[in-house]
This record gives sequence, structure tokens and C-alpha cells, in this order.
Amino acid sequence: MVLIEIITLIVSIAILAKAASVVVENAVTLSNFFGIGQLAIGFLFISICTTLPELSVSVISSTFGQGAISAGNVFGSNIANILVILGTGAALYGLKIHKEDIKDIGIILVLTTTVSSYVIFNSLVSGHALGFLEGVILIMLFCGYIIYMITKRKLRMDGKGITKRDAFYAFLYFMGGLILVLVSSGFVVESAVGISRELNIAESIIGATIIAFGTSLPEFSVSLQAIRKKHYGIALGDIIGANMTNLTLVLGAAAAINPIDVILPVFIAALLFAIIANIFLMYNATINKGISRKWGIALLLMYAFFLAITAYLHLSKPI
Repeated sequence: MVLIEIITLIVSIAILAKAASVVVENAVTLSNFFGIGQLAIGFLFISICTTLPELSVSVISSTFGQGAISAGNVFGSNIANILVILGTGAALYGLKIHKEDIKDIGIILVLTTTVSSYVIFNSLVSGHALGFLEGVILIMLFCGYIIYMITKRKLRMDGKGITKRDAFYAFLYFMGGLILVLVSSGFVVESAVGISRELNIAESIIGATIIAFGTSLPEFSVSLQAIRKKHYGIALGDIIGANMTNLTLVLGAAAAINPIDVILPVFIAALLFAIIANIFLMYNATINKGISRKWGIALLLMYAFFLAITAYLHLSKPI
């Protein structure tokens, strides 16, 4: 049984890596055809698709009245996206940030920080983080974000030597690759959980590690491939766009279904780390024009510290 799970895990990871590579390559083709930057492709298309696991987890958990799982998944994923995914990519390959992308990155980082702060502030004032009204407002904010990105990035379709036929096939491969990324990510998580259970690892540890990381696996695979191929805009658009989608569409949908209550000390810590991660990313974007390997390792160490703090707050909370 364990051998089958191990084989499934290896095959799934191989398919995931190849599918992520297909997504990146065809995203570049579409970017050139439509005449928009790679950052916008990451914002508009890739990030929304790669957040589907977070959306499904949040909707299902909120339907069963476990809204705190939804909020925890969103905040945890957003921190992991910057600290783990960009940190790993930078530590392995280095990450460059183009000057023309800094403004868009800054706008989204400010929006995500503002929304995160509101969630915590509202929780302090009203006793619960988000209800139906706040959920609808967050979904509307997501729609406004999409409209802004589309109207700001007028599609020129100048081609750059790419025919409509090539672009059509690139779109098909792009969507097929994304579907494979999502499906293979699910198999990776399922097989990893199966191996853990065969080894008698506690369910709580499985949930806090494998499943929590599993929802960010699509972003991780696509972004890491993009950084490896030096398509930095796609990686940044995917990560920062995913964070925006998580805090608006994903959290909003969960709140609209059921009010969300949170453990304040844990979420205040998450907010602080999210703000620190955003400030760190913006500093490196404006001053260093990227993240070096040394600073990538620093991001990973920061995430390890975040996990330690979160575990301490969970264990020390009153029962």
C-alpha cells in the first residue's frame, strides 16, 4: 500500500512539474500575442485559476460552519505565497523585479494589507471577523479589481509574430496545463496524506503541514517554473494576484455563506507577518530591483519563525 502511494506521489510530482512548465511557456506566448506584460497575465489568468484549491476549501469549510478554517487557510496561504514560494524561488535562482511592475505590485500589496487590517479591526469591534455584508463587499472588491486590471491593460493583439492560430493553441495548452496542475496537485496531497497515515503520523500534523501546503501547491509549481525560466513577471503576478484573490473572492465567499469567527492572537500574529512580508517585498522591489538568494533564504527563515509563533499561540490559547 505504501509503495503504491509512493509511486503515485512521484508520478504526480513529475506531471505537476511538466504541467507547470507548459503553463508558463504558453502564458508567455499569450502575453506576447495580446501585447500585455507577463505580470498582467499572472494577475488576470494564472492567479485566479491557481487559487481554486483555497476557494474550494473555504466554501466547503464555511458551509459546515468551520469559517475559522477558511480564514486561517487564506491568511496562511498568503504568507506562505510570499515567504515560501518567492523565498524558495529567490534562494534557488534569484528573482528580478522590473521597474515598470513596481507600481502595480505596490497597489495590490497596499490593498491586501488594508483588507487584512480591516478583518482584524472588525473582529476587535464586532466580536466576529466577517459576516454576510462584509463577504459581499469583498466579492465586489474582487470584481472591481478584475475590471480595473482589464481596463488598464487594453488588449492590443499586436501578435509580435504570433498568429491567431498559434495563440488559440497556446490558450488550449495553457488551460490544459492549469487543469493538470490542479489535478496533479490533488494527487500529490492525497498520496502524501496516505503515506503519512500508513506511518501513523497524527491527523493534526497532517492537516497543519501537508494539506495546508497542498492548497498553495499550484502557485508554488507555476511560480517556481516561471522564476527558473526567468519569467519573473508571471511568478510575481501569480503570487500577488493570488493573495488579492484569496482576501477578496475566497474570504468573501466563505463569509457570505457563514459568519467567520477567529482566534484573535493567532490572526493578529498572521497580520503582522503579512505586513512584514509585504513591506519586505516592496522594499526589495524598489531598492534592490529584486530578491537575491541571500534574502530568499531570509524569507524562508522568517516563515519558519512564523510557524513557531503560530504553533505557540495555538497551544497556549485557553480551552
